[in-house]
Amino acid sequence: MKKVLVIFSLLLLGFGISAQTAQEIAKIFCDLDRVPDYNYSTLLFENIERNGKSETLEVKQYGGGDNGLKNVAFDFLSPASVKGMRVIQLEKVKKADDRWVYMPKLRQARRIPMTERTKSFGGTEFTYNDMTIRNEDEDDNSILEDTVKLTVNGTEFTCWKMKSVPYKKSEVEYAYRISYFDKKTYIPVRIEFYDSKNKMIKTYECLKIDMVKGITGIEYPLRRVSCVSNLVTGRKTVITVKDFVFDDVISSSYFTQNWLVTGKAAKVKK
Repeated sequence: MKKVLVIFSLLLLGFGISAQTAQEIAKIFCDLDRVPDYNYSTLLFENIERNGKSETLEVKQYGGGDNGLKNVAFDFLSPASVKGMRVIQLEKVKKADDRWVYMPKLRQARRIPMTERTKSFGGTEFTYNDMTIRNEDEDDNSILEDTVKLTVNGTEFTCWKMKSVPYKKSEVEYAYRISYFDKKTYIPVRIEFYDSKNKMIKTYECLKIDMVKGITGIEYPLRRVSCVSNLVTGRKTVITVKDFVFDDVISSSYFTQNWLVTGKAAKVKK
C-alpha cells in the first residue's frame, strides 16, 4: 500500500524514536505521512527550461481521509494547455493505489495503468510515481553513511544517507535512489535518482520547510518549496505551496468519478 503524497508530504516533527536501520527510517517517514486528515492548497509548478524560459502551472490540491486511507485530487487551473485536467489518487489496502486522469480535450476519464506512472505529471518534471511515497517494503533499503552533513539552499542538515533499490524495477523510472534523511524530521531533504549504468538522472531537493498550523491548532512542518531537476535535459520544476488550509473537513465527493469529469464537489455541512 502506497502512502499518498499529500502536498508533497506533510510530516510530523518531534517523533521521539531513534531509528537503527534503514527499514525503520523508511517506515517512520511513511507513517508520518498520516497527518493531517484533511487539507487543501494551491500548488504552483514552475517549469524552467535549460535556456531559462519558464512557465507556471497553477493547480488546486485536495486531500482527505477515508477509513484510515489517504486520497488526493488535483485540479489544473492554468495555463490554457492544461486547464480542466483533473487527477485523483485513491489509496488502497495491500495493493497499488488507484489513479485516474480526466483530459478535457478528449472529454474522457481513464485509469492510469502502472506502465504509465513513470510519465510526466501535467508536463512537469514530476512523474505520477513522484506523487506518492513508496512503502518501506517496496524497496531494499540500506544505510550507506550514518552521519552526513548536507547543505540545501543555505540550510545545513545532519542526515542518514540511504540507498533504496526497488524490488519491482519495471514499475519505476530509475534503477535506485540515494536519499538524505534529516535526522531531526526524517524528511528526505535531497534524493538522487540513478539509472542502471549508475548515472544520476534526476534530483529532488527540499528548498524550504516551514512550521504551519491547522485550524485545530496542531502544528505541521510543510515542504513549502521543492525542486526536481532533470539532469539529462537540463529542465527543472520548482513547486511552491500557498493558500494552504489543514484539518478543515472537505467533501469526499472530490475523490469520485463525478468530480473527475465535472469538477463539481458537494459542500460540507458544518
